[in-house]
Amino acid sequence: MESADGGLWVAVLNGLKRINRLRRWFWQSPPCYEMRGRCFQLKERCMGYPALHRDFQRRTGYSLRLDDPQTFHQKITWLKIRRPPRQFVQAVNKATAKELALDWAARSGLSLTAARTLAVVDDPSRIPWDQLPERFVLKATHRSGANRFIDQRSPLDLHELNRTCRRWLDYPYGVFKHEWAYWSVPRRLLIEELIEPDSGAELLDYKFHMSRGACLMIQVNSGFRSGERRRSMVLPPWTPQPVTWLYPPPELDPVPPENFAEMMELAQLFSSDCPYIRVDLYSLRRGGRSEILFGEFTYFPGSGSEPVDPVSFDRQLGQRLHLSPSECR
Repeated sequence: MESADGGLWVAVLNGLKRINRLRRWFWQSPPCYEMRGRCFQLKERCMGYPALHRDFQRRTGYSLRLDDPQTFHQKITWLKIRRPPRQFVQAVNKATAKELALDWAARSGLSLTAARTLAVVDDPSRIPWDQLPERFVLKATHRSGANRFIDQRSPLDLHELNRTCRRWLDYPYGVFKHEWAYWSVPRRLLIEELIEPDSGAELLDYKFHMSRGACLMIQVNSGFRSGERRRSMVLPPWTPQPVTWLYPPPELDPVPPENFAEMMELAQLFSSDCPYIRVDLYSLRRGGRSEILFGEFTYFPGSGSEPVDPVSFDRQLGQRLHLSPSECR
């Protein structure tokens, strides 16, 4: 009798686990994902964006003003809740953004390269390990902050990596951040070649904050592969600022790369029709010559709410970002 009761409880528990897995699958499925986002967006809009206000205050340390945005982050947050052109979705999809950038550059006669795509899969179990080089980059196509530098010469915990990748794919990025441009991006894993200079020096990340062809600021990231992250904020033409923007500045101010003028020309091309876009580029020296490598496009850096010290720089940059009357209605 006890054995029969025990078997019944095991069957019940297994049934509940299957129901829970089904619930999780449905909750994260694209139709439910879209429905959740629409409901959240409608609730926020009808109630004056209370969740957005709370998150903004918590992250930046000051209040959000949607009726009259003044700071850089207030204006980026305002742009978040506007409906985008369809091309924005292609631009934030990490699997298609490089094709878009290379096409734009080629049609304008400008030189640009990009990391070679090695594979795009929809499940970590489909990563073609035997076809990949020893070192490569693994990232999610539909979100920010989901990437790994993989070195197969070192011990690799594939079970932990698979769990991480599944969390990336399961997370409904953009829904609760109001970042609508990510909603329609297919959830995939992108595997790219690892780009490194010939000299073995660190590859700096140059992020051009642009508005309708005008450069607001150049952000230089360093140490992101080593974990010792530093961030320099530079006003054009090239004036480093004593600013801490989420990460501290490096001890030595960065100098402009030798192909800085060509990088700026590309950033101006990509941003000519946008009230705001961040264009990420790399200056890479290979084979005795310098190349410009495309990184990504970003419309909402830091989701429009990163801490800046001093806050006056956030206001100063906001004065340089001019929104048209139609964008401020």
